[in-house]
This record gives sequence, structure tokens and C-alpha cells, in this order.
Amino acid sequence: MKKTNVSKLFIAAIALCSAAFLNSCSKDMQHNSSAQASSVDNGTEANKPIAWFKFDSSWTETEQNLAGAPHNKAKFSSMAQAHAGKAAFLSKDSGYVSYNSAGTAIPNITTGLTVDVWVYATTPKADETARTVFCVPQTGAFWGDMHILLDNYHTSQGDSQQVNCLFKSNKPITYTDRFFGALIPNFYNKWSHIQFSYDGSTSELTFKVNGKAFIDHVVQYTDGTNTTKLGNLEPNPSPYGVVIGAFQNQWKPALFGDPQPWMHHFKGRVDELKIYNKALF
Repeated sequence: MKKTNVSKLFIAAIALCSAAFLNSCSKDMQHNSSAQASSVDNGTEANKPIAWFKFDSSWTETEQNLAGAPHNKAKFSSMAQAHAGKAAFLSKDSGYVSYNSAGTAIPNITTGLTVDVWVYATTPKADETARTVFCVPQTGAFWGDMHILLDNYHTSQGDSQQVNCLFKSNKPITYTDRFFGALIPNFYNKWSHIQFSYDGSTSELTFKVNGKAFIDHVVQYTDGTNTTKLGNLEPNPSPYGVVIGAFQNQWKPALFGDPQPWMHHFKGRVDELKIYNKALF
């Protein structure tokens, strides 16, 4: 009888351990299912980002110690995607986070670029046609050094969203190369992993969402006579900070001009925004 009870207890303990293990795996898979094929490696010094906005209970960027300021009830959310920490939660119509400096590393990106961010966007209103996830504005320019925005929304798209990205180029490249993106299905009310990279040695531009490449081609420019590969990027001496969740015009209208009617704030969550000075895929 005692042996039987011991056996039952042993079996019950094994079952409990198995359930806990499977639950843990399920949570890990939920957090990282899209990351398995698309995350970049931060495990080595060579692959460290030059800017890393973790939003893990602090607005401070960790690699250059850039100080961030929340606006209009921007706060932290425990529903973080990339790890067990927190995320930036922009729930109000005008919530955003600003950084008065872009540091020294971002303006000096030349040989390559990678931007990597997790985004959880809520379904927009019918008139919210364009919403900025993040941007690096440039003094004296309408579009800045980098930009990720949810663009051209219309209710007829249903759950799909046009995700557009921009990276700096001081050479005359086509609009579709300077502003590139894709219509992403099943986008709203779930985490999406947005990435793009540019390699100056090959002029190859790659854009991915949840590990799937939507754009992968060589960027060219023309000087009016000849067409050639874009090559390395040129340093930008005049970036003006970093904005999460708003257009630069909504942040500093006195500097960039009043917001246009189609400009709206992002609503949802942003997590683990990383910028690298090299192409990582």
C-alpha cells in the first residue's frame, strides 16, 4: 500500500513538472515565435547596436545614455515582446517619447545600417492614415535620417497595413528606394518584428517583417548621366534627436513646421528598438 502511494506521488510529481515545463515553453514560444528566424545576434561585441532603446522601466537609451522624456501619458507596459521586461505603451492619441539628442554614433553611420524593432499596433481609426513608429529627424529637412511609419491606412484594408521605412541618402535615389515597404497581412493587435538593413559594400537593401523578406534588392542612383550602385552612406552632421510614436512636426512644430492633417501618433506598444552601424542580414 505504501509502495502504491509512493508511486502515485512520483507520477503526480512528474506530471506537474511536465506541465510546468510545457507552460514555460509555450510562453517562450509566444514571446519569440517570430524572432527565431529574424532576430540579430547581440551576443558578441562586434554585433552590439550603437543605439538600444529597451524601454525596460527606463526611457534612457543604453548604448549612448541618451535621455528620453515621455509625453502625454506615455508609460511602460508589462506586455513586452522580446524579453521578460517592459515595453513603451503609447495608448493616448498624443502619447510619444522624445530624445533631444541622437548621440554621435547615429549621425556617423556610413558603411551599413540595420534597424530592428518590435511593434504592437492597435487597430487605427478610419482617419488615421499615417502613424510614426519612430524617426530620426534631420534639421532643415521634411524627411529625416530614418523613419518607420504605418502608412496609407484605409478601412478597406481590414487587418492589413502598409509598413514603410526610410533611410538617409544624400544622393539622388528613387522614391521607392528611399521610401520602401510592403503591405503586411494580419498586422493589428499582435506583435510584429520589423527589420531593415542596408550594406554599403554591395548596396543591398533588405526589408523583413516577422522573418519574411519583402524587399531584397540593390539600390542604385543616377547623377543625370550615369547610373551606379549607391555604395556607402554619407555622414549626416545635423540630425535632431529621436522620436518614438510621433512625427517630428508633432514634437517640435516650431522647428519642423506644423503637423499636416495626415500625420497621426502611433498607438500601441514599441519594444527593443535597436540601430546598428552595419548590415546584419
